[in-house]
Amino acid sequence: MRAFVFALLFAFSALAQDARIRAFEQFAEQAMRAQQIQGLSVAVMHGDFRWSRGFGFADLENEVPARADSSYRMASVTKPMTAVAVLKLADEGKIDLDAEVQTYVPYFPRKAHKVTVRQLLAHQGGISHYRDYDKEGRIREPKTTREAIAIFQDFDLVAEPGTAYRYTSYGYNLLGAVIEGASGKPYGEYMTENVWKPLGMASTRMDDPRAVIPHRVTGYAVEGGKVRRSEYVDISSRFAGGGTRSTVEDMLRFVEGLADGKVLKAETRELAWTAMPTRDGRYTNYGLGFGVITPGGRYGIAHSGSQQETRTNLVLLPRERFAVALASNFENANLDVFTDELIELFLQQPRDIGVRTDDDGETTMLAAMDAAHTYGLAYYARHGKPVTTDARELAKAFRYFHDALKTRKLAEDGRHPLAGEPLVKVGSYVASVLGDAEVYHRGGALRFFADYARVAKAHRLDRSVAAKVAKWSEEWSRVWTPELQAVDVYAPAGVESLERHRDALAAATLKPDFAGDLIDVAEERAQSGDIAAALRAANLGYALYPRSPGVNGILGVLTVLRGDAARGKALLARSIEIDPKSYASAGNLLNIANFLANGPTKPAAVALLQIATELHPSEPKLKTRLEELD
Repeated sequence: MRAFVFALLFAFSALAQDARIRAFEQFAEQAMRAQQIQGLSVAVMHGDFRWSRGFGFADLENEVPARADSSYRMASVTKPMTAVAVLKLADEGKIDLDAEVQTYVPYFPRKAHKVTVRQLLAHQGGISHYRDYDKEGRIREPKTTREAIAIFQDFDLVAEPGTAYRYTSYGYNLLGAVIEGASGKPYGEYMTENVWKPLGMASTRMDDPRAVIPHRVTGYAVEGGKVRRSEYVDISSRFAGGGTRSTVEDMLRFVEGLADGKVLKAETRELAWTAMPTRDGRYTNYGLGFGVITPGGRYGIAHSGSQQETRTNLVLLPRERFAVALASNFENANLDVFTDELIELFLQQPRDIGVRTDDDGETTMLAAMDAAHTYGLAYYARHGKPVTTDARELAKAFRYFHDALKTRKLAEDGRHPLAGEPLVKVGSYVASVLGDAEVYHRGGALRFFADYARVAKAHRLDRSVAAKVAKWSEEWSRVWTPELQAVDVYAPAGVESLERHRDALAAATLKPDFAGDLIDVAEERAQSGDIAAALRAANLGYALYPRSPGVNGILGVLTVLRGDAARGKALLARSIEIDPKSYASAGNLLNIANFLANGPTKPAAVALLQIATELHPSEPKLKTRLEELD
């Protein structure tokens, strides 16, 4: 009888997995058409279930299908592999993570401050990223390790080490040199023998443009609205920061092997998978070689990659034993939408849509609750217990929480060590009281605190807060309907589907935050040359979220593309007023102008740069680029 029951459960499980795969295949084909993605490979792990497949073409010209074992450039997904090699050497006593980098790379010039290996792993070493991508990112000649280091070795530090997160591929190249200095072996040889082979990654290797590599894909990009072959670059100059080639199946083997305790000691792996704070006590959402993510209050690690010929994405949720590996040969691909779809299908979790309101005070309150829910629940999910059960400590944390509901700075600081992580303490304690974490991964912050207010016997919410949360939770259940949850903005008719809810959302006090999705869709449609569709998405975003800096920014750029420079400038100025570091920052406008500079959109690039120089008069790169194009 028991055998029959188990067989029946297995059959139902297999049917469910098959249905999810069919649903994803349909989604993937639609999303690829919408984004003009040429080739895509996907691999999924969920418990004991494994699935992988290719979509589209690995080689468009010869109509070679993409496969599960197609070989893609990994770009920055190389970085966590490099980190694992460094940490393995540390486990063996061959590297001291807190030693200065010159201990292992004596030829690297000393800087104004000591730079340690640990700081490099966390992107806190102050090492510069690319300074002039037109030159440094388009190298065609092969480079040795010494030659790759020489490119940036005389650059000044961009921040005092330990004080700030500054993403840097050069810092990871320096870690590649550390591996060579500590092991006495070339980077690629050490990686093959000590990371890739032990993890079963037989298809992972250093990229070599002259080598015969099985199932190598051809890269593509959009220029001037047309699909072109990717620009040729030799990525040996990025060797340890982005110079490898692999398959999605090997990407999955990488995180699965680490989760199973291979290569690294368990405590070392957990250190790598824990967000590192800066010296002032702020978390960076990056550990040692791995991004730390919290989708819906789950705990996970991730990394993405982007360079000529490729886009990659790798996600692992250890507690759920769920992982996704994605690679595309289309430089303009947005792979996050595929990851989100797989999380939704396999974990039955709606997309991680935030809650927005136009009231500043309510925005602060929502932000504090969201931080407590997201980071507290993720802590509980990871460790199976709250941060603390000490009554005095919890009372202090709940007092902070109530103050943070009214004070934006407290809401922003409350998850960080500088404040003692009171919001994490509150959220993890609430999760321990409620018990069924899975419900609240799916239900969000409002249900989290509304349910807690009903059952709490100690550390209760203030009455006014409990009443507010109950009211919001009820309103949200009316707004966030199954019909609205089913809207997929990235689908071919997704924007039109959301438009049908426009009036209801515009009148609602609380709104689901589709702003980021609409910005992504607007960019994708614009890159494919469909400016009308891009404007439709951006205008809907503006109607629903007029105070979003990103929405103002993308609509400003598209308005300039349409020839209305005056209105475009006003929208970009509004974006800067709301958040100067957001969409209309000098760096992002320069990147957009560079994208537009090729082909028939060059006049729009010039117009955008003229506006950018007026909005950012102290940024010399904008003026220099304008002079080059004008």
